Amino acid sequence: MTTKYSLKQIHQQRIRALSDPLEPVETFEKPVLKYMPNIKAVVFDFYGTMFISATGDTVVDDPKGEEAEAMAGAFKYIFPDLERPPEPLKSVLLYKQAIHDHKEADKRAGIDYPEVDIIEVWKDVLSRLRETGDTALPEFPDDELIEQLAIEFEMRNNPTWPMPDLEETLEELDARDMLLGILSNSQFYTPLIYEAHLEASPTQSWFDVNLCIWSYEERRCKPSLPFHGSLKQALQAHFDVKPEEVLFVGNDMLKDIYPAHHFGFKTALFAGDARSLKWRREDDRCAAIQPDLVITRLYQLVECLR
Repeated sequence: MTTKYSLKQIHQQRIRALSDPLEPVETFEKPVLKYMPNIKAVVFDFYGTMFISATGDTVVDDPKGEEAEAMAGAFKYIFPDLERPPEPLKSVLLYKQAIHDHKEADKRAGIDYPEVDIIEVWKDVLSRLRETGDTALPEFPDDELIEQLAIEFEMRNNPTWPMPDLEETLEELDARDMLLGILSNSQFYTPLIYEAHLEASPTQSWFDVNLCIWSYEERRCKPSLPFHGSLKQALQAHFDVKPEEVLFVGNDMLKDIYPAHHFGFKTALFAGDARSLKWRREDDRCAAIQPDLVITRLYQLVECLR
C-alpha cells in the first residue's frame, strides 16, 4: 500500500532531509539584561533569531555560500533525467538578476523595500534559462514544481536549525500569557521550516495568527517602516496592546531594532550567533539607538519578563 503525502508534507520532508544540526557561533558579546515590566506581547524575527541560518539571513536578502553547488544539486534533484542540466554559475547569476529586476519594478511602483515572490522569481529564472539555450526545461512549469525547486535551492544554500532554548522559551512565555508573534523577511517556505523542525505550524503552537506577519505576503520587507507599522496596527486592532507593551526581538540593528524603536516598541537584540548578529554601526539610522536588552540566549527573555 502506497502512502499518499500532501505537497506540504513533501516539502517538510525535504526540509528535514536537507537539514543537519547547527550550533550558534560564539559572538563574545556581553548580555545586557534587566527586568522589563508591563510587557504583554513578544514578537520575534525568524532567521538568525529563532532559527540558526547558515547564511545569517534569507538567501533572497543575503545570497552567499556555495550557491553554484546548491543550484546544481537542486536542478539534479528536480530534473534527474536532463541530459544537460543548466550551468550552475549561469543559473545563479540569472537567479540574482531576476530578484533584482523584480525588486526594481516594485520600487518604481513606490514600495521602499519590496519583497519578491520567490515562485514568480523561479518562473522567471526557468524562462530565462530556456531563452539562453536550456530548452529541455519545462516551458510552463506549475507552482508545485516551482515550490519544490525553490526549497531544494534554499535549504541546500541556507540550511536552518532551531536556536538553543527556542521551544522552552516559547513555552514559558506562553505559560505567562504573553501574546507571541513573528515579523520576518520570509518566503512561502519559512512557516514550513518552522513546522518541519517543531512539528506544528507557528499558529498551531504558540503564535497568534494575527501577529504572524510575513514579508512575502505583505510584499515589502525590513527595514520598511510600513512593514513594522502593520505589526503595530495588528496589536492595537486585535488586542488593544500599546507599542510600549511590546518587546521586539531580532538580530539586526537596522532591520529589526531601528524600525521597532521607531514605533515605540521595546527592543531586544539577539546577539547569540555571529552568523547573524548585525550591529550596523556605520548606518546613521542605528547610530543613536541602543536596544533595551542584549541577549545571547533566548531563555534570557524569560528572566527579564519574570
